[in-house]
Parts: sequence; C-alpha cells; structure tokens
Amino acid sequence: MTVAPSPWRLGLTGGIGSGKSTVAQLFAQLGAGVIDADAISRATTAAQGAAIPLIAAQFGADYIGADGAL
Repeated sequence: MTVAPSPWRLGLTGGIGSGKSTVAQLFAQLGAGVIDADAISRATTAAQGAAIPLIAAQFGADYIGADGAL
C-alpha cells in the first residue's frame, strides 16, 4: 500500500516590507493556495464586517466608528 504525501503548509512571517506579499504572489502564480490573514482581518473589521458585532459586544461600541468600521 502506498500513502500519498501530504501537501506542504508554509507560513510566511517577517517585518513590514520584508517581502511576504511578494513571496505569496509568487506561490500563487505557481498554483499554491494562499490565505492572506491581513485581507481577512481588513474585511471582517470593515464597515458591517462580520467581526464588528463581536468586537462591540466584547469591548463596547466606543471602538466602532460612525461608519461602522473598527
């Protein structure tokens, strides 16, 4: 019986301007799936984002702007 190898999972870390986004784009061009945690964070904390009600419930409405964003 032969077991198929598991796909690799890589995490890109580094400081601001260190090239994480560039490397992620290169991986995507090669067909790798890329999860951008920054994009997810921006989307969920934008006006009417999924995290806004949870943040308001946990920390108070003072943290939510007039536009409904964090």
